Amino acid sequence: MPRFVSQRDFNLFQHFNRELLSDIVDVDVILYKIVLVTTAINIYGEATEKSRYTPVELKALVKYDKNVADSKDGFGVDVVQNVEFRFVRALLQQVSVFPEVGDIIYYDDGYYEIDNVNDTQYIAGQPQYTTSILCNAHLTRLSGIQILDSELYG
Repeated sequence: MPRFVSQRDFNLFQHFNRELLSDIVDVDVILYKIVLVTTAINIYGEATEKSRYTPVELKALVKYDKNVADSKDGFGVDVVQNVEFRFVRALLQQVSVFPEVGDIIYYDDGYYEIDNVNDTQYIAGQPQYTTSILCNAHLTRLSGIQILDSELYG
């Protein structure tokens, strides 16, 4: 048990985080998780078509990096946009969903593929007091993710 942080203090931090994301910031993102058991992979561990679970709406803080325009091989300009999505662990536990590498997040008319998941933000440096999950993602093309607008809008 940490010297200056009790379970009661941690619960208070969790309450503040939930209230901040749900009532004040109120940014909705939609998470599309991959169904690994029904996704067919080739001998290289790659999948050309990926099955996904029903999308789940979540609350998150969003941090954009600068957009970078890139032109490779004379095929025109391509925009690279990296985003960090920050989720409160307690809110994810309520809906029993945790983002993983390869999942897709829909936000602000764009689809972002998760590249890295970091869940090591601790209070008082104690692993039992983890509060958030950070997901680094990049903007991806709609043609490569097999998600239809009807899945998003019903």
